[in-house]
Amino acid sequence: MAQYTNIATNVIVPFDPRRTKLLMGSLEYIAAEVVVAKLIRKIMRYDNKGWFQLAYIHALSLPFMGGAAGFFDTNADYNSGPTAATNVMDGAKGIPAVILAQYIVDSMTKGFHMPWFNFKDLLITAGSKSLTRPLVAFVYKYVPSAVQDNLRVFDYLVQRQRQASSLKT
Repeated sequence: MAQYTNIATNVIVPFDPRRTKLLMGSLEYIAAEVVVAKLIRKIMRYDNKGWFQLAYIHALSLPFMGGAAGFFDTNADYNSGPTAATNVMDGAKGIPAVILAQYIVDSMTKGFHMPWFNFKDLLITAGSKSLTRPLVAFVYKYVPSAVQDNLRVFDYLVQRQRQASSLKT
C-alpha cells in the first residue's frame, strides 16, 4: 500500500501550494525548460508545439525526474561550480522522465498506443531537457537569493525521489 501512496505523493508534491518554495522552484524550472524547448524548436524550424503543450509535458515530467533517473548519481549542487559538461549530463538525467511524460500526454490525447515517437521531436525534447540544467546553473548566481532557494528546494525534491527510487543501484 505504501507504494501507491508514494505515487500520489510524487504527483502532487511539486505543485503543492502549501510548499511555496518547492512550488516556485518547480514553476521556475518548468519555465526554463519551456523557453529552451521553444528556442530549439524555432532554431530547427520544427515549431509544432505550443507554449501550453510544452509546459504541461515538462510539468508532468517533474514527478518522474528523480525516480526515472534512480540509477544515476545525484545531480551536482549549483553552488559547487560544476563544469558545463557535468551540468549537461545532470540535465540529461531528466530525459527518461520527459519521454515518459510525453508518452502519457500522447496516450491521453490519442488513446493507448505503441510509443511510435517522431525521432526529430524526441531529439529536440531530449536536447532541451539536457540544455536546461546548464542554462539554469549559469544564471543561478545572478538571480535573487529567493529564486536560488526555490531551485535548491526543487533539486532536493529530485534527490529525495532518486533516493526512494526502485531503480536505484
